[in-house]
Order: sequence, then structure tokens, then C-alpha cells
Amino acid sequence: MKNGREHIILAKGGKVDKGRKDVVHDDTDDVVEKKTEPNEAYEFADRNRDIFEQMARGRIHIEPAPPGVDTFAFDLNTNTIYIHPRFYRELDLSEVKTTFATLHEIQHFLEKLAVLAEDDGALKFEQYLKRIKSSRAYSLMDNCVADVRENKAVVRDTNEDIGEVEVLCYKEDLFPELDLTSEPKHVQFCDALLREARVPDEKCALDPEVRIKLEALRELKDDDGTPLLSIFTDPDVPMSLRHLFQNEQVWPVVKELLDKDIEEKNKEDKKTGKGKGKGKSGKSGEPKSADPDKMFADAYARSDKRHPHAISTDDTDKAFKEWQKEHSESPLDKALREHAEKIGVSKEALLRYRELAQSLENIIDPDTGESIKDDLRELLSRIISSRLKKVHEPRYPVEEGEELIDHAGAVAQTKAGHPEPRVFERIEIVERKGEKAGEVEITLVFDRTVSMKEGTKSTEQRRAGVLAMEVLKDFGEDCEERKSDMEYPLLTSTEIYSFQNSVDDDKKPRKEMSPELSEKARVEVSELLRTTPGRHTTDYTTLKAIREGLDEDTLEKIKEGLLKKIVIIFTDGESGNEPKLLEEIKLLREAGVVVAGIGITEDGKSAVRVYAPHGTLAKKAENLSPALASVLKEHLRDL
Repeated sequence: MKNGREHIILAKGGKVDKGRKDVVHDDTDDVVEKKTEPNEAYEFADRNRDIFEQMARGRIHIEPAPPGVDTFAFDLNTNTIYIHPRFYRELDLSEVKTTFATLHEIQHFLEKLAVLAEDDGALKFEQYLKRIKSSRAYSLMDNCVADVRENKAVVRDTNEDIGEVEVLCYKEDLFPELDLTSEPKHVQFCDALLREARVPDEKCALDPEVRIKLEALRELKDDDGTPLLSIFTDPDVPMSLRHLFQNEQVWPVVKELLDKDIEEKNKEDKKTGKGKGKGKSGKSGEPKSADPDKMFADAYARSDKRHPHAISTDDTDKAFKEWQKEHSESPLDKALREHAEKIGVSKEALLRYRELAQSLENIIDPDTGESIKDDLRELLSRIISSRLKKVHEPRYPVEEGEELIDHAGAVAQTKAGHPEPRVFERIEIVERKGEKAGEVEITLVFDRTVSMKEGTKSTEQRRAGVLAMEVLKDFGEDCEERKSDMEYPLLTSTEIYSFQNSVDDDKKPRKEMSPELSEKARVEVSELLRTTPGRHTTDYTTLKAIREGLDEDTLEKIKEGLLKKIVIIFTDGESGNEPKLLEEIKLLREAGVVVAGIGITEDGKSAVRVYAPHGTLAKKAENLSPALASVLKEHLRDL
């Protein structure tokens, strides 16, 4: 590969000759004439540029296919998809339907890039390719489930008109025939899953057994009654999670139907004599099953016409191999990976955390003009200084004092006629003032509801979380290191919760209350905050769990001033049950716990009222870290 853009994996193999625009090299390096008009792809891309860019949202580059390439192609190294209308035009799709189909291919590409960006993404992608290459039945199932997801994303990210175009594509071009009973059962199942998911007002004619199994799959639901098929084909669900769902819930059904199809096919061939003389015999004398990919090749070919592949599996594999070459491990990457393995996190997660932590140095407090991280460190340093032991400040040499420090000088000065030699040291006691609480416990509660996906709210909440963890980790280590120098040692502990409408998750700390804030724990919390699956703001559930976790010893230490406990909640919306939330805030404060809330953007402005007098609003997501710094300074200052 000469450079990042020169080698483009094509749907039909080959690579573009950048030196000559009138030829293209095929896989044998023979020069062949270009097959298309040079401007067709460019004109199509230009006509639809706005809607394509709307779909891409800056995540990928969309380019017209170069001369000599008359289909789709992509480059995983440069995040570029090359588009050409001819592939779908040859299927007799109109311009607007071809545009829809192109948007569909863009979504396929985005999903592939997303899985490569996940932890161990290369391994996941490699395993995925291995499975779809090893079985046409598995590949068929994967493509049908994926198409449901891709089309949902297309309609969501464009408009209702595109949704109507999609329906017309299925009704008029791809699936005009609803009777699938002539197909093998496993093909019926997969094709009907896709067709009925996208055109729900029309039912396919299916074998009764297939219909029963398809309806049973649709009846699988989560605790809220939401169908699992709907959840795992949601555009916001990562490709890797969809694969887990497919492998656990969909593939076993398809495999069962495939096995029955093979059995029926073998019986039919035996009856008609087609299978005579083919294959080796097993122990029972019965012929071994033929390769199902070959056995049902005609059925798969018919199915492919109902949901065509613009880019083949082989070419996807080629593109992935090129991507692997560009991402070979450097010594620095190896060291990072080994350290990540040692502490028990992925290399990608560790790298993301470190980059986020590094970015904190650039966040400036608008009030002081200084780094918010440095401001917090300065405050915490002053807290430690205020707790140092009484200091002996000497004044010497003097005529009178508590300690003789110069014996030889005393003799010499006396012999020289000085009756009051300056050889004593006077000790003056200076006491450092400050509150004497011996422990501080800080609880952070993060918002993991789906609305946090909007804009940069999720990213900025992660950044604020990393800020708190980094600063509190350093503070705890400094307190421990200087414990012997303190008149009143200070023990700092942290715990972390999140709320996302899950009883178990909302009540369970994601990081237990303890003085330790290891790198592993910090990375895991940061990674947790990348996911925002919740549908409701159940902050009251988490606060109740925190309150119920206060034992008598903790309450007594708070009452006596030996422990300061601070709870800080992040939220970007109104509580799902404000009366319950207000009651929990009231009970915690009556117990002596400081409860503060930070609203994220104008969506979270209710936090100012609900958590008054300790409610703060970060009007913009990027103001979240400074807002958190202000809250921490306000409530740690008196330590």
C-alpha cells in the first residue's frame, strides 16, 4: 500500500490507477478499459450531497467512485466510502430509490467502523467475518437483521419521505412477492423477519412452523415489555451487542430450521435418486450431508436479490486486512496494551481515559483564568497544610531560651567576658487553624439516560467524572503520604453511582466507597459513562439507596463532625418522580449529608431549584467540568 488513499478495496476487486484516469487494474494487474461514464458517479454524488452529508455527520468521507469503478467501495483506513449509482440502477431502481439504497450502504459502513472502534474491535470484526464466510445461512441471518437496523437509522436520520421510499422499495422492487413458502424454512424465516419488520402492515405467507418461530422471537421482551428484536436493531445499539443477540436468540432458531431443511432435502434427494453416488457414506450407510451452502445455493441466490449486497464478504475481508496492516502494533502500543492487560482493562479503554485526563489541563476556570485542575489541587494542598502538626519555630542564638545549643560557644563567650552568651534556642508554638473532621466521603451520581447522547453532554460528563476522580485520587494519596505530619489526619473515600432506569444498576454503586481509586476503577467508570441506555430519570432510586446505606456509625460520625459526607448528582432533565427525589434530598440533609446537584445544559435547569441552595447549572455541556470544580471547592474548602 503506497499511501492511505491509493489502495481502495472494490466490490469486484482491483485498485484505482491514480496515475491514469482512463484505466483500472484488475486483481491480476492487467489493464482493462474503464466500464462507466466518468461523470456518472460524480453527478449522482453531487445531486444528493446534502442528504449524504446529513447521514455522515462528519464521521466519514463520502466520495464518488473513481473512474473505472462502477459499484461501491470503501477504505477503512481513511473512513471513506465510494459510491456509484450503477449497482442499484441495474436492479431497475429509480433515482430516489437508489438514493435510499446508498444511504443504506452508508449505514452499513458506519456500523463497521463503529465496531472497529470498540474495545478489541479488530478481534470482534475478525470473528464476525469468519462466521459470515463460513455459513451462507448465518450470513443471510446477519444481513437481514442488520438491514432492519440500517433502515431504521436511515429513516431516523433523514425524514419520513425517505421512509415511504423504503416501503416502496420493498413492495415494488425487492419483495413484491409475499409468498415465501417455496423457499427453505430457514430462508423464509430470515427474509420474513426483514420484510415484516420494515413493512409491518403486510404479512408474508410462511410455513406454519416458520410463522410460529418468528412470532416467538418477536415475543421476547425486556422487563419494560419492549421487544428484544426492537432493542437490538436500534441504531444506537453497538454492532457487537447486536451480534450477541443474534448468536444467542436468532441463530439457534435459524440453525434448527436449517437442520430440518437439510434433513428434508436429503430425504427428497434419496427419494428421487439425486443424491445417489454423491458423498461418502457414514457408519449407518446413509450418505453424509452435503455442504448446505451448495445444497441451498439457488435459494440463497434468490434471497440475495431481495436484499442485494453492494459489497461482497470477500471484499470486506480485503478491506479489513488492509486496515490491519495500517494498525500494526508499535512498541508504544505494545507497552500500553501490556499495561492495560496487567490492570485488567482494554488498551482502547485505557487510551481513551488517558486522552480525556490529558484534556483536563486545557480547561480554564473563567473566574480565575487558571486551570481548573490546578485550582482544585491548590485548594486541596491548602487543606493539607492547615492540618499540619504544631510547628516549632526557633529563634537563635539568644541570651535566654529553652535549649542550650552551643556548648563550646557558651564556654568561649563566658571566658571572653560575656555574662549572657547568645547560645540558647527559644521555641515558639504556632498552631495551624482549621476544621478537624477526620474523614470526607464523596459520592458522585451520574446520569446515564438516553438524552445524554444529545450533543456533547455524555462526553463532557465523562470529562467531569475523570476530573473528579483524578483530583480526588491525588488528594487521597497526598493525605496518606503526609499522614504522619498532620495533627489531624484526613481520610478521603469515594464511591460512584449512576441512574438509568434499572433497579439493580441504580441501587448498586459502580465503584464501592473506599479510599482507593485505582486506575482500573477510574477507567471502568469512564467507560461506563460512554453508555447511556436509560429511558427514565430515576435519580430518586439512587439517592434512596445512598441514604439506606448510612449505618449508625456513619450517622454518629457525621453528627459529631468527624465525617463530612458529600453527594453530587449530575442530571440533564427533570426527575421521573420529583416528590420522591425531594423527600430523599430532605432526609439526607437532615442526616447531615451535603447534597448538591449539577444541571447539564438548559435541559437540566430544574436542578437549580430541586437541589437549592446547592443547585448549579452548566448552561453549556462544556461548562460542566468548571461547574463541578466550583461545587467541590465550595464544599471542601472548610476542611
